[in-house]
Amino acid sequence: MGLQSKLFSNDPILEAASTSDSAHIKLGASGAHVRKIQTALVLLDNAVISAEEMQQTFFRASTALAVLTYKKKRNIINRSYQTQADNIVGKMTIASLDSELLKQEAAPGAPVKIQSLSGFRLFPPRSPVVVAFFNDPQQLGSDLTSSSSLVSAPSIFPNVVLEMRRNSVARLMVTDGQFGDITVRDSTIAKIAPDAPIPPGQKALILDNPQTFNVFSGPTLGRTTITASTAFFSDGGSASIDVVVKTFFDPPKFTEGVNHAHKPSGRYADVRANPNSGAVESFACSTLSSTPEGLVGLAKKFKFFDKPIALKHLDWFLKDGKGADFVEDDNIRDWITRDSGIRSRLKREIAKARRKGEGHFFFPQEEFAEDTAGQDFRFAFGAIDRVDFQVDFSQDTVRVWFKDRYEWHPVYPFYDLQSGDVVRDTNCVHAALVELKSSGAADFWMKGQAEVALSAIVR
Repeated sequence: MGLQSKLFSNDPILEAASTSDSAHIKLGASGAHVRKIQTALVLLDNAVISAEEMQQTFFRASTALAVLTYKKKRNIINRSYQTQADNIVGKMTIASLDSELLKQEAAPGAPVKIQSLSGFRLFPPRSPVVVAFFNDPQQLGSDLTSSSSLVSAPSIFPNVVLEMRRNSVARLMVTDGQFGDITVRDSTIAKIAPDAPIPPGQKALILDNPQTFNVFSGPTLGRTTITASTAFFSDGGSASIDVVVKTFFDPPKFTEGVNHAHKPSGRYADVRANPNSGAVESFACSTLSSTPEGLVGLAKKFKFFDKPIALKHLDWFLKDGKGADFVEDDNIRDWITRDSGIRSRLKREIAKARRKGEGHFFFPQEEFAEDTAGQDFRFAFGAIDRVDFQVDFSQDTVRVWFKDRYEWHPVYPFYDLQSGDVVRDTNCVHAALVELKSSGAADFWMKGQAEVALSAIVR
């Protein structure tokens, strides 16, 4: 019969050592089987084995001494050729360890627990472009380079979620997980290491009870799970904690823009009779199309064909959204990345924000870039009543968000005029779109947020 304990069973090297003299395990060996022997010696005999040997699974001096001590206590000696115990793990030693482990594993054990203890910040080096921005006295002033006081300490939620910022360190404590493992599912988001000079990685041993571990986050935002487990007791099981790496802990506070709520008038014939628009638009309204649907179809064909983001918004208004919010997270990130207009404005606003590190502003249509990307966003968003931003200067990260109404603003006596409503070249198209609300089109809120590197704005 082979080895019976959970720790030793199905290990071919240990199985061989239990049946063959030539497969003895001794000084100089290394591998997972050595770690199992070390674990058994600590568990059964309170052996003192160096952390280095345990981590690296080496059979060296402290492991050899632990083997010798174990065998002396139990008088494990092969009388056919020995007069005293040695530090070799052979058939008799393996059998003894396996038998004692089997009894130990059958005993009920306390469940493993894992909880967060604390977290603190590491400050990554700034990119050259951000350093240049900070050093420009016309931009921020010399006092902003020491702005770490802007950032509040991270909030920790014990036993549920460990929230960390980029490039930070937190601490966990594992209780009743001795001789098990602690692992992190995604090491691109976080890595772990015991409180010892050992490089962090995806997996570490649990050698003490309790034992603390450091958790290191990197530059990647996201969510992963850290699990502590032991297989050496019948009901020890495992415990997990989620780690969320983020820059801003509190959600943004959205402030709604103005909701003009223009209603259909049923007087599209009067709009056609007096388009009150640019020459091309007036001709299309009065001559080329007799219905709101026809005029909007022409607009889509000639004005929106090269604006995919704007077209998606228009379709959301006409038929897809039914008035539901349009999530703008990806579009805002894309906007900041591709439109020089919003980057220029943000750069100015960040410079004015100084130590406060946050602010908001009205973004008119005239500030969108004149290139293809800028005009796509202009047609998608229109003038934005309020763009909010927040800067984490220690992480050189900017969060931008807004909640603005997607709606159309015709200027005619039979529509309710609101502040900001002005006659446009596309006035009759605006009227046609408002009239389509009587057949299912619906205004909606554009709502979203995005985080980008400060260097992407001040470049």
